[in-house]
Amino acid sequence: MALLMSVSGCAEAVPEQTLSERVAEQLTERVDQRYDATFSYDSFELNTLTAELLATDIGVATRVAELDAGLNQLLWAERIRLTGDWLTQQQDQLQLDSATIQNAQLTIAYFAEGQSNLHTLVEKVKSQLPVQRASEQILWQVNRVELEDVVVNLFDQGQPLVSVKLERLRLPPLNSAQTTNEWVNGVLGPLLEQLIQQALRGDTDTMTVDMQGLTRFFWRELGAGIGAL
Repeated sequence: MALLMSVSGCAEAVPEQTLSERVAEQLTERVDQRYDATFSYDSFELNTLTAELLATDIGVATRVAELDAGLNQLLWAERIRLTGDWLTQQQDQLQLDSATIQNAQLTIAYFAEGQSNLHTLVEKVKSQLPVQRASEQILWQVNRVELEDVVVNLFDQGQPLVSVKLERLRLPPLNSAQTTNEWVNGVLGPLLEQLIQQALRGDTDTMTVDMQGLTRFFWRELGAGIGAL
């Protein structure tokens, strides 16, 4: 979502391009050149009348040298839908109503303490978000983030800790004031909660968990703050 915010103020499409094509092109270039990552898609449609963006076969892959290609594939989704007309809002205060990610696979791969493919991308984005003036940051927020029919994989230094299929994973609102760790913990916290709920229900057919490794991981990464998640 933050990547899309970063091109929300892009210029109008040139005559031979639609606005959707221009935004998709700029987004792909920015991810490649500024964030050292790869953005791919099959279709990309920005509808200014309905204030939504629809994209299919979306992929986001980082380029962390410590991770192999499979673990650098941070996200793949069959369909992503964003609602909220950020194109007509104040350019220094942007807000999306919702982000829905469907039929997805999310892979969070740690290669050292406090360092993962997700950390790496978030830090790149936060360090290079555009500003309207040198002294003024763009403030943005996504009110609701949901992943539907998602497989979440968690790796620690190449070792698989969790692979679980969830009908729904709801994340807390995202905003530009959050730190990188707050962004990452905003995913890990709801994931841990879902794992506990499914285990208590006895619904373990769609999950594989290294419980000892996962326990060590969460105490190492979240420490005393784990109780607040």
